[in-house]
Amino acid sequence: MDSNRYIIDRIEDGDWAVLEPPEGPTLDVPRAWIPTDAAAGDVLRVTPSADADTSTVTFTRDEDATTERRERLQDRRDRLSSKSDGPISL
Repeated sequence: MDSNRYIIDRIEDGDWAVLEPPEGPTLDVPRAWIPTDAAAGDVLRVTPSADADTSTVTFTRDEDATTERRERLQDRRDRLSSKSDGPISL
């Protein structure tokens, strides 16, 4: 995953979004900073910009990356649930 992408881990108290970067600690941002249709599990693209007087960060929901991620996770769940229910050897 690109360093400019974050996954929404969860929304806390409706006011905060906990974002998970590719590496390192999570980032808590006000819920109002991310797109209104974004939800837990979505991938956000983060775009910084700056000029002499102002710096901004824009959070955009990456629909393609979100869909791809959800499909990968569903694939993994499907494979795990189709495993044999036979005895476990330790």
